[in-house]
Amino acid sequence: MDGYPFVHRETVRFRDLDAMAHVNNAVFLTYLEQARLAWFGEADVQPLQDVILARTEIDFRSPVSHGEVVEIGVRSSRIGTKSFELEYELQAGGRVVAEAKSVLVGYDYEQAESTPIPERWRRRLTDE
Repeated sequence: MDGYPFVHRETVRFRDLDAMAHVNNAVFLTYLEQARLAWFGEADVQPLQDVILARTEIDFRSPVSHGEVVEIGVRSSRIGTKSFELEYELQAGGRVVAEAKSVLVGYDYEQAESTPIPERWRRRLTDE
């Protein structure tokens, strides 16, 4: 995938489908989450500590069917003081099926408040 230094793949399972026999819109959030965790894991960053998901937006482009392989490209697109944004492109069978963005915030779970992005996250975000 051009412009995406990391690509994660998910094979569409029967359970991912809705009554219309294509991937249910809510399942796309799971695909994004799995790609995000794999992207974090590639850099050996603990994905469940120090950040929290604040926002996700998805633009759906094409239906996806059972058995197709969805390729999810991930890249960082913005780095702020306390938050950062990731962009995603999802393709199946050579066609773009969705485009998405998510905003993650540095977060102290004990204090229940936002914090500056930890340095190890900054290194991962600029390592592309």
